[in-house]
Amino acid sequence: MSLRSFLARIEPEAIPFPFSRVYLAISSSKIFEDFYSAVASQVDEHMKAGRVLDVGSGPGRLPIMLAARNPRLYVVGLDLSGDMVKIASATAAKKGLHNVEFRQGSADTLPFGDREFDLVISTMSFHHWKKPDQALDDIYRVLREGGEAWIYDIPRNVDPEVFGQLKKKYGFFRAWALRLHAYIEPFYTETEVLKVAKESRFKRWELKHTSLAYRLMLYK
Repeated sequence: MSLRSFLARIEPEAIPFPFSRVYLAISSSKIFEDFYSAVASQVDEHMKAGRVLDVGSGPGRLPIMLAARNPRLYVVGLDLSGDMVKIASATAAKKGLHNVEFRQGSADTLPFGDREFDLVISTMSFHHWKKPDQALDDIYRVLREGGEAWIYDIPRNVDPEVFGQLKKKYGFFRAWALRLHAYIEPFYTETEVLKVAKESRFKRWELKHTSLAYRLMLYK
């Protein structure tokens, strides 16, 4: 058994309380705010209206950002952690947003009907999924024809040049925390990511890079 497989078996898929509150603080840092803003801009360019699903939405920062930026989007955030769903729902209510909702559920058994979404997104959650192959197949199921899925995550083998850029922009400790995170948790290499994509129901995909993460784009 590989180290990645072993860690995937023992690591919890949902972030339980009180660690969910720690993640809440981490996800509000400058490095993640910039990342979510970049993803939101990509969504703005991709679609003007429609339904978006964020799988592994955590405290809901990206879904809330998308809903606030574009009232013609209806955004659903899904997370396995009940505490994360509670946090996200409270934040959305406080901001008075009516075009976003949060539900509790697993990535590999999405609680939605067929062809409900135009776009499915996941940020920094893919490495937590216990059954990534089943999850991608279920994402395929809930996507409408012509829909896309964008999976963002940090590669296990972080490029030294990218790490240097992050260190320069965000400081030594934040950059090293991300790099250490990529080694301790069962992150995928790019080869492993593509292997999962090839074994899914999706027939077309491509792997792109951002300053912080890769973006696996899957097309239905």
